[in-house]
Amino acid sequence: MQKNYYEILKGKRPLDRKAARFLKGVIKKYPYSQHARMLYAKALMNAGMSAFKEEVNKAAAIAPDRKVFRAFLSGKFSGFNTFPLAEKQNEPGKKTASQQAIIERFLKQEPRIRSKSSGVPEGELSRESIEYHPDIVSETLAQILVKQGQTDRAIDIYKKLSLMFPEKSSYFAKKIESIR
Repeated sequence: MQKNYYEILKGKRPLDRKAARFLKGVIKKYPYSQHARMLYAKALMNAGMSAFKEEVNKAAAIAPDRKVFRAFLSGKFSGFNTFPLAEKQNEPGKKTASQQAIIERFLKQEPRIRSKSSGVPEGELSRESIEYHPDIVSETLAQILVKQGQTDRAIDIYKKLSLMFPEKSSYFAKKIESIR
């Protein structure tokens, strides 16, 4: 499959009906491959297939440069049989000297991502989150405390809520009575 794809990519095989069928399989396996989509659209166009209109829109949506894609479809590339980036592609697994130099430099430097230690408090942090704060009151907190079996604290919260919202004092009184 890889060999056939590189032959199409480099222009050694025509973009015809047979290539369109092959490229459709490539797209099923690699749906976000820009080259495959663009080559598939061109093959559909060359073969006069009805799927061209739909596929050209998909290919244009993911094309890195729509002007280049349009020129590719119209055949306005001098000296190129297929998509222009194909000439810059290396054989699979082969690296240019500059790529190899970058890799070597990276391996020699052994870079590490370090976490920022500033701004992170030290010591026991969980204690503060479980401390009782009598000024924090809500009906939801009272319900949670009831479920946890901390009925005295829940009753205190309902009493404070009753004072804060006198219009709901009978509602909170019923809640307190149901807890007791």
